[in-house]
Amino acid sequence: MSWSRIRAIYRKDMRDALRDSRVLTALLFPLALGLVYSFIFPDEIGNTEKIKVGIVSSTPTRLTSIIPREAGRTVDLTFVTMKDEAELERDVRSEEVDIGLVIPPDFDADVRAGLSPVLITVLPSSPTLSGDVAVALLSRSVEALAAQPPPALIERRSLPPETGGDTAVIDVLGARTQFILVATLMLLAMIAVYAVPTVLVEETEKKTTDALTLIASTTDVIAAKALFGMGLSIVGVPVLFIITRADPAAPVPLAVAVALSALVLVGIGLLTTRVFRTQQQVNTWSGVVMLVILAPAFTIGLSAPAIVNKILWLLPSVHTFRLIANAFAGRTLYPGEGLSFGVLIAWALGAYGILWWSLARREDL
Repeated sequence: MSWSRIRAIYRKDMRDALRDSRVLTALLFPLALGLVYSFIFPDEIGNTEKIKVGIVSSTPTRLTSIIPREAGRTVDLTFVTMKDEAELERDVRSEEVDIGLVIPPDFDADVRAGLSPVLITVLPSSPTLSGDVAVALLSRSVEALAAQPPPALIERRSLPPETGGDTAVIDVLGARTQFILVATLMLLAMIAVYAVPTVLVEETEKKTTDALTLIASTTDVIAAKALFGMGLSIVGVPVLFIITRADPAAPVPLAVAVALSALVLVGIGLLTTRVFRTQQQVNTWSGVVMLVILAPAFTIGLSAPAIVNKILWLLPSVHTFRLIANAFAGRTLYPGEGLSFGVLIAWALGAYGILWWSLARREDL
């Protein structure tokens, strides 16, 4: 492997890309889309937190009048009476209410008597700001009702996640972050399956690819082309995050996931040039490849049926989306990060291995 030859090919590709309006369009479109989304979905919708609370209580209680008083004007509370715990859990799971309260009989009298009755809060499987705010208000309200410590024992009960499906990013991180993730995956896909093939196909049509393999080894050519795609991705993704004001909670894992994903997708893009030999073919079929790559952003990200996610599970972009969503959240929305990295590495080895074999075979012929 000759680094001087790799750098020479890389610089040539970069110069060609900057002069090619098609490549610039592939870079600018996801950036513009991300910018539009960042303004359509602002960081804060308003200063008032709206919380809907489901109540199950067999006896009257003053708690529903004390909680709004403790909340003040920054929280808009709505109470909905439920007939039993089953209905309450169903409405919490379906997000009809943000939090549920199961109030035991004679709760007010027991609190004033210092008997410490158990007050059960029912929360969704994924923690929410509304739920945390409601629990904090509940603690203060019970203390106000009792007028003496300890007023009551508050038991937090989080519903188990439903089996078979993935978490919807939009429910946890919000619409704005969801579409930033979509724009990120789109940018990586545009670079990999359109920008990189456009440069390579032009070389094929001008018969310069054969000249490259005469002065450089197969490994040098592959490394230079991969470096070209990686360079565009490593510059483009941070620019996207800056203009969209993205605020990932774990920047280092995010950088690792983006770099590895860019390497994999660029390898796939390079492989497509073994099939698409003209610019017309790239223009026609790259969109199909891109739709396949982007599919996980709309199936996993928006919680599609489990069978759809199982079918698409082997795609590398599935694991890209899972990893960058975890990095933005700063916690494990999707388990199995080690497996996701393993799948991406396997795709990288497979893509570049097939590409090397294809170019080496061509040289032998």
